[in-house]
Amino acid sequence: MNRKRFVASLGLITGGVLSGYSNLRNGPVPGTGFTPGNGVDVWKTVREEFSFPEGFVYLNTGGIGSVPRHVRSLVSDEWFRLESNPTPGHDLVKWNALKKDAAALLGQGVEASEISLISSATEGINIILNGLPLQKGDEVITSTHEHAALNIGLLNQVKRKGIVLRTFEPDRNSGLNNVNLVENLINKRTRLIFFSHRMTTTGQLMPVREIGNLARSKGIWFALDGAQAPGSMPIGLKDWKVDFYTFSSHKWVLAPRRTGVLYVTREKLDDLTPVTVGAYSDNGFNLAEGKLDYNATSQRFEYGTQNELLFLGFHASLRYINTLGISEIREHNEHLSELFRTGTGEISGCELLSPEEREYRSSMITFRIPSKTLSGVMDAFSKENIHVRPVGEGGLNAVRVSFHLYNNTDDLDRILACIKNISNS
Repeated sequence: MNRKRFVASLGLITGGVLSGYSNLRNGPVPGTGFTPGNGVDVWKTVREEFSFPEGFVYLNTGGIGSVPRHVRSLVSDEWFRLESNPTPGHDLVKWNALKKDAAALLGQGVEASEISLISSATEGINIILNGLPLQKGDEVITSTHEHAALNIGLLNQVKRKGIVLRTFEPDRNSGLNNVNLVENLINKRTRLIFFSHRMTTTGQLMPVREIGNLARSKGIWFALDGAQAPGSMPIGLKDWKVDFYTFSSHKWVLAPRRTGVLYVTREKLDDLTPVTVGAYSDNGFNLAEGKLDYNATSQRFEYGTQNELLFLGFHASLRYINTLGISEIREHNEHLSELFRTGTGEISGCELLSPEEREYRSSMITFRIPSKTLSGVMDAFSKENIHVRPVGEGGLNAVRVSFHLYNNTDDLDRILACIKNISNS
């Protein structure tokens, strides 16, 4: 089966809509008759959908994902179509169809009305922090390993409103102990718990179900920066008692830049006041009467003219991810990351920083070589045409490696050989 036939069979070149997840181990990819057991390597076929040059090893999906070729083609074709007949606004039928599929990505019970389509996790973080009625002296709990998007957003609230930040150092040895670390910071002034679902520093998965139950029992808002999770693992926001969740789709979902999602549970919708509003945010207004009614759904956080092209691309990428299967993608990614972890553990002078407990590890693994400078290590990777991410957050001075659906054992062998050479040099 060639790449074009495979992609066409997924309903992506022709614009067909696929719903649900295929199980590649127990049945065929829809419309193809293909199963992994018939001699075709699905991941080899998937890799052909991406435009990495020969000899280039890309291991930084946690920073930015690569958009599949067929999605770029679709966006280009749609751009021509839209500019041939310019119209204001955006197609609400397609817009709401994307919300429905984005809701499904976030777990059973999540509704399209709880989804707002935004530009990035950074925008979502700011909508949450600016929209909640936080006041001077109110306390927010976060970790010391957060991305700049959350750190800067929180510090902005310190400057603007006088909130107080309380931090915990993630326990990488005992994942469940992070519940205790959070609980020990809670007092009568605590209003919000906000940290990453999967830590950008080490790939550590946090015990979000347990912390969500803790926050709900104490009447504290619970928000997650989900930048590193959707598209790489199953999500269950309702089960986890999450009030607010946001992510950029340009990472693991492999969508165009400046597309993302904000989830606001319907029970807490009115707790979050829109700050930036415009057309589409309202359910009616009257200037003469001074009347403004917000939209009754999370659409109240959307406003103005949108770049519809990017979100059409987002939807195509999401369909692609869904068709391959989130669980299958996770199994593929973490098979590689576990081999990588084992390999680095056998290299003298290489220190692993990702969790020891399998339950809290993911497809992102972080390491450092204490005898070498971080800049020197990164230079060595650059010379070998291997793209990874330096980790300065939390004072780690380490390197993060992200495995996704387009990576393979050749990439794994290349980076392990490079690390061994660096360590021995």
